[in-house]
Amino acid sequence: MNCTLMRYGDEMLVLDCGMGFPEESVYGVDVCIPDFEILEQYREEITAIILTHGHEDHLGALPYLLKKINVPVYASHFTLGLAESKLDEHGLLGDVLLHRVEPRDVVTLGSFTIEFIRASHSLIDCFHLAIKTPVGTIIHTGDYKVDETPVIGEPIDLRTLRRYGQDGVLALLSDSTNATVPGRTPSERAVIPAFEEIFAEAKGRIIVAAFASSIHRLQIVLDVAQQFDRKVCVLGRSMQKNVEIADRLGYLDIHDGMLVSINDTKLMADHEVVFLVTGSQAEPRAALYQMATQIYKGLTIEEGDTVVLSARIIPGNERAISKLIGFIYKKGANIIEEKRRLIHVSGHASQEDIRIMTEAVRPKFVVPIHGEYRMLFRHKEFVKNHLDIPEERIILIENGDVLEFDGERAAVVDRREVKRTFIDDTGFEEIEYETVRERKKMAYEGIVTLVVTVNSASGELETAPRIIAHGVRGIDGTNGFIKSAQAVIADSFSKASPVQLADDTLLKEYLRLELKRFIQTQTGSRPVITPVIQKI
Repeated sequence: MNCTLMRYGDEMLVLDCGMGFPEESVYGVDVCIPDFEILEQYREEITAIILTHGHEDHLGALPYLLKKINVPVYASHFTLGLAESKLDEHGLLGDVLLHRVEPRDVVTLGSFTIEFIRASHSLIDCFHLAIKTPVGTIIHTGDYKVDETPVIGEPIDLRTLRRYGQDGVLALLSDSTNATVPGRTPSERAVIPAFEEIFAEAKGRIIVAAFASSIHRLQIVLDVAQQFDRKVCVLGRSMQKNVEIADRLGYLDIHDGMLVSINDTKLMADHEVVFLVTGSQAEPRAALYQMATQIYKGLTIEEGDTVVLSARIIPGNERAISKLIGFIYKKGANIIEEKRRLIHVSGHASQEDIRIMTEAVRPKFVVPIHGEYRMLFRHKEFVKNHLDIPEERIILIENGDVLEFDGERAAVVDRREVKRTFIDDTGFEEIEYETVRERKKMAYEGIVTLVVTVNSASGELETAPRIIAHGVRGIDGTNGFIKSAQAVIADSFSKASPVQLADDTLLKEYLRLELKRFIQTQTGSRPVITPVIQKI
């Protein structure tokens, strides 16, 4: 979930606008985005949104920000192709100004002059940003690796980066995702031999699950399928969308007749088809999971199939993927994953890539970004110990930090609280943090409903309070707890002040707190308590 704000005077740029996939997903949350409330005070200062590339953690929150602050967006052709699809779903496409830029294009926005520099990554059409400001030039790497032989497009533009290094760079904001990994990150082409071996060995259907955004990988599957006289059927909404966009914009080289429909495959021999599918992370609604556990549009995994999981395991998905692999084995299929063959390479810079980038740019300050704190720290240790950059010139920042440059020094001068906004599983509605917190609390601690019936004429309790508990530790219908709690609430009601009795809101909160204290004292539980006042 990447989003960086760059400000000079009364002018501000937004660099990337990503979303994340939170642990709260089991509470009706699909994704989370930054809470853009922090931008409200800068509404009149924001001049543009600049996107480095089209991965969801850099692009996914764009529609939600543009609904609040509509400013021009600058990005590559493919990135804007992905963005247009999202904006169209949100009904924003006709209301937003989108600027397509090419590598080496230079755009001036007030005090900022931005050059878009070609970057290599697992996605195509990505940029590094060279941002000239009145206090110095800042290089923002975005996500990258030093790939000199990409499958699609030109390699990383180290020449332009070195030119900026010669002219002087104030700060390098650099990807840290693989800062713990020694050596160089392999080229996207490194997986081709393994795919050729798999296709040569497979006698039945081949099912390749990959990230839908890995356009280099999709091209490799298409090329190897062509080499082995197989047709390709694309399954899964995001995979179909990305293939359509990349094909329409001319990034994918798809031979005539190479793509076939799902109905076509039912008339073909098993050795004639490859399925390119979503679901490498065991997402329950994705094509691969559906094929492994039930029937997906008339298809299911069968004995003799070869399933290739051509993606890394995103931390947190290990158990789900392990279960998915079990389902596939039960179907009698063969599974090839990253640990068995070189069928996936990272898109992020390992330590020697970081060395190449840092030596090219020669910055005064290094600011590790994009990664967990341990990755940022290892990035710092690497450039300090291996590139002889003094520790005081390596700045570690965390979410919410305000880093200030004046041309000579760099320091964290403030910290803002940056909250998250949750999006429901429709992908359109925002869910308040407190709502998710309550859902989480109910899941862990249970819920208690307190119903108090009051005689409107006398102001007295009409019946004993009703207490209904669900999933609360220490409360059941046989241990006498409910009767004790009823007595506590009846006693508390009798002690309520005239002001509380005259205002249902005050009375409900008073009784809720009394019941909360009693439950916590007796059981240690902290359930969600919902009081209801009925008057008859």
